[in-house]
Amino acid sequence: MPANLPPQFFALQAKLNKVATAEEKISILEEMLAICPKHKGTEKVQKDLKSKIAKLKRQKPKKAKRETLYSIRKEGAGQIVIIGPANSGKSSLLNALTNAKAKVAPYSFTTQIPQPAMMPYQNISIQLVDTPPLTKSSPGWLKTIISGADAVISVFDLSNSGIEKEIRELKEILQEWNLENKKNLFLGNKIDLISFPNKNFDIPLKFISTKKGMGLEELKKELFDLLEIVRVYSKKPGKNPDLKHPFITKRNTKLIELAKEISEDFVSSFKYARLFRKNSSKFQIVGKDYILKDEDIIEIHT
Repeated sequence: MPANLPPQFFALQAKLNKVATAEEKISILEEMLAICPKHKGTEKVQKDLKSKIAKLKRQKPKKAKRETLYSIRKEGAGQIVIIGPANSGKSSLLNALTNAKAKVAPYSFTTQIPQPAMMPYQNISIQLVDTPPLTKSSPGWLKTIISGADAVISVFDLSNSGIEKEIRELKEILQEWNLENKKNLFLGNKIDLISFPNKNFDIPLKFISTKKGMGLEELKKELFDLLEIVRVYSKKPGKNPDLKHPFITKRNTKLIELAKEISEDFVSSFKYARLFRKNSSKFQIVGKDYILKDEDIIEIHT
């Protein structure tokens, strides 16, 4: 009996070869096991997955270095770390964009450890990570988390008279850590507390209010754009596309690159693909060098 494994299974299989830690491998293997069809044709596949998971769980983890005490496993379509000085509203922003309930208080260093939560955006989820205030004495693990993230949000309090100094110090820290070129969206929070910003900042600031919800819906779209990703839907000939579980890939990715992630067999057997758009039965024929765009619907023919 054939296994008839779904395309997502092979995408996870390709992702498995790119991760290093046992925790990441276990997570991916467990996801593969969850989506694996349960019938006689997949008994060997299921047994192999369970065996690999058990073997990884038996492995003794290496002792973590002090400076990498905390790490956050990436989840969702991308990981964005929230940084900034004390009392700028980082935790409030996390709470406002997700279902998290991070502690918020009117004093410094309320957040002591990184706190991840998922922000829903249309049919995907984006991982946001709240962090302690960024200072020159911040622990090394904070640099590690920022470095490994896909992008960063820098949050500042517009009602603070020292905001210009805070912006300058944050930029200096990122430069010292060689992270000045990290994709970074600068936010001016608490716009509801002032009539209008009367300062000329040397960086573009997006104005929001986590308390009043001002600018947050537009911010979600900007965070999606910040990640520079596209969603691609798969479609089998004669079937409706799966619009609930898109493949996530980087902008400027060629069709054949995504096809390879789904299954290595597609590389040698690829003939052409039909490109559809939502709510349309019309299609165009595209080749393996087609550059994927957000919300493309692809039907691969071999």
